[in-house]
Amino acid sequence: MAATETWTPPPDLLFSLPETAGPVAFTISVEVEGVDPVTGEPAVVEVVGYRGSITPEQALLAIEGDADGLTVSADSLAGLFPIEHIDYRQDGQVVRVPSWEQLPAEAEELIEYRPSRAQTRAYRLDVVADLADGSEAYMSYLIEVHQDWSAGRDRLRSEIDARRNSTG
Repeated sequence: MAATETWTPPPDLLFSLPETAGPVAFTISVEVEGVDPVTGEPAVVEVVGYRGSITPEQALLAIEGDADGLTVSADSLAGLFPIEHIDYRQDGQVVRVPSWEQLPAEAEELIEYRPSRAQTRAYRLDVVADLADGSEAYMSYLIEVHQDWSAGRDRLRSEIDARRNSTG
């Protein structure tokens, strides 16, 4: 008899949320039923630890595993959609930067903000449960994050207000 794996939550989609969601935390675990080598009867195989990876790589979702499960968490999902660019005026010239972090505080005027055109970012979470008998149980989950243009709008508003307050 082959081992039977029961994953919680069931495999497929782990979550599908807007980028404005947060904080988020989802824990995955598995129960494995194998065969006792002495009696030949069904027996639970102990899980001794969990490991995981997310592809493509990103910096917001953290993964932590222990004997109880693998947890995927983030304080916020904002930032998974990089912007295309920001144009600003400085000393009579229009300058383009590819991120909010590169926008200088002394920028005189924001000319154009172009958000990412992507509507959804999809990630694959691969989970490995290390079992006491030396074997492994493996599962993949899909993670979807949906663009919410209000996050970029709010950031643009705060950047413009900061410049108004510093010049006014």
